[in-house]
Amino acid sequence: MLNKNLERIEKDNTFSLVNKKLKAFKLANPNIKIVSLGIGDVSKPICKPVVDAMHKAVDDLGDIKTFSGYGNYYGLEELRETILKNDYKGFDFSLDEVYVSDGAKTDSTSILELFDKDVKVLLGNPLYPIYKNGCLALSKSIEEVPLNEEYKLAVPSKHYDIIYLCSPNNPIGNAYTYGELKKWIKYALTNKSIILFDNVYEPFISSKDVPHSIYEINGAKKCAIEFRSFSKKASFTGLRCSYFIIPKQIAKNVNYYWKERTLNRFNGASYVAQIGAIATYSKEAKRIQKQNIKEYKANAKYLKKSFTKLGFEVIGGDDAPFMWVKIKEKSWDYFDFCLKKLNVVVIPGVIFGSNGEHHIRISALGKIEDSKIAIERFKEYYEKQA
Repeated sequence: MLNKNLERIEKDNTFSLVNKKLKAFKLANPNIKIVSLGIGDVSKPICKPVVDAMHKAVDDLGDIKTFSGYGNYYGLEELRETILKNDYKGFDFSLDEVYVSDGAKTDSTSILELFDKDVKVLLGNPLYPIYKNGCLALSKSIEEVPLNEEYKLAVPSKHYDIIYLCSPNNPIGNAYTYGELKKWIKYALTNKSIILFDNVYEPFISSKDVPHSIYEINGAKKCAIEFRSFSKKASFTGLRCSYFIIPKQIAKNVNYYWKERTLNRFNGASYVAQIGAIATYSKEAKRIQKQNIKEYKANAKYLKKSFTKLGFEVIGGDDAPFMWVKIKEKSWDYFDFCLKKLNVVVIPGVIFGSNGEHHIRISALGKIEDSKIAIERFKEYYEKQA
């Protein structure tokens, strides 16, 4: 009776095991200060202009004259207009093509409901595990292929219906260039494939050869669905609000089918969260959020430089808050070493796939003060080993 594909979801190499090990260590060693370089959550609060807007939204819900209930299944019109005006200016998308939801993790897997059960999905290995788990939960056929020498998914020679690309990437921390994405768009158009483009770390992009949207590439409107989120750029990790574009050019009636699916499966994102999301585009909110991203990027630069000096091979960190660090040990063994010996948390690379073995992911989303403590512990240990 149960969906047997759920049994195929990874149970050993998971974030929950990281939390379980960390919790057990804390209970056994309550006086030890643990520093995390594994944090995927933000360390900056939601800025005041956004908080103020949400306070007013709560008051609105307390007055029937301003109350907002069912009906905004695809997102508040004002928010969708604001998204198009700020994030997709010049792309000529209509309101019918932008959707607001409650998190990119949900969006990037729920979107699979658009496609037939027989579609073939291409995934890189390593890759953020939610894509694979979402495919398994929805009984999609998947094929995982190793990344190339640049830690990116190479354009294949065989046919796939759906391709997941995450850029800037989690966990690797690198990003696809204009030239690389042009090759992917050409492949998708030739093979009548659809690219599911996870672009939630777009605010971290600073490299000139990395596009801020896949729609900067000619032809992408015919073959790509792009996902974004307020989680990292506006600290909405606990609030939950996201958005994505489904271009009408992808397939006949695609928007009709998604609207029908949404009406039957989703009542819309939180009104308070959406009002907060609108406020993130105010002048003062933008200033604060830009400064937050700047500080995260400074932390990433510090961590990358420090680990490189210690002799590690480090990928990423320039256009994303994550870095991919090569290690000699197995990733869970190194996790245990870091936790027990250095009292530092890192993320085992094998969580992101079998080819993530002998790697760890580190994050710059924490506080730089904690990063400096962690690096001192690494330096002290390895200097003694020299």
